[in-house]
Amino acid sequence: MKIHQTAIVDAAAQIGVDVEVGAYSIIGAGAIIGEKCVIQSHVVIEGAVKMGAGNFIGHGAIIGSTPQDLGFKGEIKSGIDIGEGNVIREHCTIHRGATEGSATVIGDRNFLMVGAHLGHDCRIGNGVVIANNSLLAGHVRIDDGVFVGGGSRFHQHIRLGRLVMAEGRFTKNLPPFLIAAKNQVFGINTLGLRRAGLSPAERDEIKKAFKLLYKSGLNTKQALEKAADSEFGEVGREFFDFVAEAGKRGIVSYSANPEGED
Repeated sequence: MKIHQTAIVDAAAQIGVDVEVGAYSIIGAGAIIGEKCVIQSHVVIEGAVKMGAGNFIGHGAIIGSTPQDLGFKGEIKSGIDIGEGNVIREHCTIHRGATEGSATVIGDRNFLMVGAHLGHDCRIGNGVVIANNSLLAGHVRIDDGVFVGGGSRFHQHIRLGRLVMAEGRFTKNLPPFLIAAKNQVFGINTLGLRRAGLSPAERDEIKKAFKLLYKSGLNTKQALEKAADSEFGEVGREFFDFVAEAGKRGIVSYSANPEGED
């Protein structure tokens, strides 16, 4: 371990091998830090924070502080679970769960840019990029491979499906594979799908599903009924299963922006 002489690391914290802790950082008793993590200066890790190997935590990040929930009581035991290989840059804030035994969860190989905020009980998948100063309210879920543009804001209890590209303020759920801004869908994230290795047949199926949901003139319930009678494969089913599970928040609407779809 390489711990700066000005850092404060509680004796009860569990620190893996080859961990670096920078100047004036504070690591509390409940922390479990995996091997080969780099924690830069002025970082605060408090409460029950567990992180795997190879994470990078930038200057001034605060991880594990109590949620911004008016009903939260200090004696509640909750935490944060972080996977491996994440980059969490300067001044990010990540709050722990708001109820007994709950956790804010971050998967593997995610990139949180400067000033990103994750509220209590958020769930971030794998390979997600969240650009500078984006704000996630409590219980936001972001699935694998999502790209979030800088300064975006997400209402509590909404979900972003796999491989979407999103920017702006969102109050509704965003189905997988799409590109959207300011609570409206513009089309399919074609470039993102290609980069993720989806085959031409899978991309064609997503286009078919998109047209049924957003361009057929059917309402959501009718589109789901028609989809159930159609021969969609795995990605098509993923798309419509997401829509069916959207709940009272519903899904974002369509905007006919000529630059939105490839």
